[in-house]
Amino acid sequence: MKKILLIFSCLFLLLSSCSDDLTDGITKNEVQPTLHQIRWYGTQTPIGVQSLGVSDGSKRWNQDAGIYIKFINTPTDPTIIKKIKDIASEWEQYAGIQFHYVESGQKADVRIAFDWKGNDWLTWSYTGNDAKKISDPNQPTAVFGGLQYQDEQQFKGDVLRVFGQILGLDYEQRHQQWTENGYWRNPEKLQTYWEDFFEGYTMDWAEIRQYVFDPLTSENTLQLLETKELDEASVMAWPYYVRSQTLKLLANYELSEGDKAFIAKLYPKNESESGSENQLPTIQEAWIDTGYFGWYNKEKTAVRITPKGAQMHYLPDVSDGERLTSAKDMFFEAFELKKVPKFSTKNITNFNNMFGRCFSLETIPLIDTSKGTDFGYMFAVCNSLTTIPKLDTSKGENFGGMFYMCYFLTSVPDFNTSKGTNFAGMFSSCTALTSIPKLNTSSGLIFSNMFSGCSSLVTKPQLDLSIAIDITDMFSGTPFG
Repeated sequence: MKKILLIFSCLFLLLSSCSDDLTDGITKNEVQPTLHQIRWYGTQTPIGVQSLGVSDGSKRWNQDAGIYIKFINTPTDPTIIKKIKDIASEWEQYAGIQFHYVESGQKADVRIAFDWKGNDWLTWSYTGNDAKKISDPNQPTAVFGGLQYQDEQQFKGDVLRVFGQILGLDYEQRHQQWTENGYWRNPEKLQTYWEDFFEGYTMDWAEIRQYVFDPLTSENTLQLLETKELDEASVMAWPYYVRSQTLKLLANYELSEGDKAFIAKLYPKNESESGSENQLPTIQEAWIDTGYFGWYNKEKTAVRITPKGAQMHYLPDVSDGERLTSAKDMFFEAFELKKVPKFSTKNITNFNNMFGRCFSLETIPLIDTSKGTDFGYMFAVCNSLTTIPKLDTSKGENFGGMFYMCYFLTSVPDFNTSKGTNFAGMFSSCTALTSIPKLNTSSGLIFSNMFSGCSSLVTKPQLDLSIAIDITDMFSGTPFG
């Protein structure tokens, strides 16, 4: 089984320069294309983001939201649209993500056109959520060319292939094994193949080779996920129907078993959908092997996010985590992260600085913190958080700086803090907080700056300070300072 997922692809549009005209770069010498003479499958990345795509995170879509799709023009045969929807739904059977089709006047992530600008030979798509970078609502992010000329089999293959690109997959030919396994007889014959293919058109062979056949590696992409083995049966194999210059002629029209398994790894279904959490990838597969995280210690009881992971908006959910005992600095400075992935935290005791400086973090799942003893600076400088789920902090001893500089935090639930000894700076600079729930601080020793800068507090928290040894500036910068 083999598949390629391009994350932060460095691909350019194969047939495009920097204009919106997708046929720029091809010179037509008075040759009118026909179905058998030429058919091209392309891919595109948004102009100007080839080196800046890291700002948008993974090319995988947010599974919870799904993908909103509309058709921006009408095909020659209006029934084609229904056929496309029916065929594309096959991906949804195996992927934990849904396609939502909306009317032409509504906003959509993906905009599909037919025979765009009169080209009934050109089919292409942006890869994954690169489509969201194209803000012009009148420009397509995926195009079908010449569907009306195809038989049922070819039609189905094209639709599955384009929706594979929409989901974030790339062509199978770019896998390293494609070249390593000798699928091309020799470079000369491969060049002849493509020069014949574009007879009557001027196209630079070196450019074709670079963006179609050169293997994708960590050197020419910012992030690459792939399975270990090539999948000849994949619908994502670029279709070769009649030519003889290739060692093997591939023309696949159905999802292979490899396609089904790979898309299920990329977009895992939740437990209620799949009947089992075992379909989720492991930490090693989804986090370590992809370069999002690294093992923090040789015992593999802790992981820490890498610069690649810190650039992501969303990270994949995983099936395990039981080996983890520490989450110290786990997501520290993941500036772009908006939502925490699901993983097991049931054996973690140290949550110190787990989400420190996660400026964009909007959602915290109800994670298992029942064994936690250290919650120091757990959410420090999470500027986008407004609420926190009720966490089990019954074993917690250190709460120092837990919500330090959470400027927009408006409420916190009741926490069991009965074993807490350090509360220094716990809510410091939480400027939007108006009230604090009743906290058991009977074991508390250090309370310095606990509420300093909480300028919106309406009522003064009533705390047990009977054994406190430090209450310095506890309410400085508050109405009670």
